[in-house]
Amino acid sequence: MAKTRGKRIYRKATDEERARHAKIREQIAEELPEIKRRAKLRLELLKKEGTPLRQVLAALRAERERQGLSLKDIYERTGIDRAALSRLENNVDANPTLSTLERYAEAVGKQMVVLLSESTS
Repeated sequence: MAKTRGKRIYRKATDEERARHAKIREQIAEELPEIKRRAKLRLELLKKEGTPLRQVLAALRAERERQGLSLKDIYERTGIDRAALSRLENNVDANPTLSTLERYAEAVGKQMVVLLSESTS
């Protein structure tokens, strides 16, 4: 059974539609510099402070090191592969599940608590 594609139908925009589209383009052009400025500030802040996830991972690593535990020790306590643990600690783009973070936290004697708060931005 062959798929048939519908024929694309083009029509001219009405004067009202063109005016509305022009107004939208103007609004975007006006707002874009402010949007870019806020995004740049947010990115600088994240680079400076780190994302909340990076902060959690850094705290877990610091606690592991404070206790003198190796990745092998954490592997034995959690079942998480040493290479995966290393990637978790060192990869800026790590995206672990809450379950993984809880297992790691328990392995270093900590409890993970998730807190939701109002956005500051």
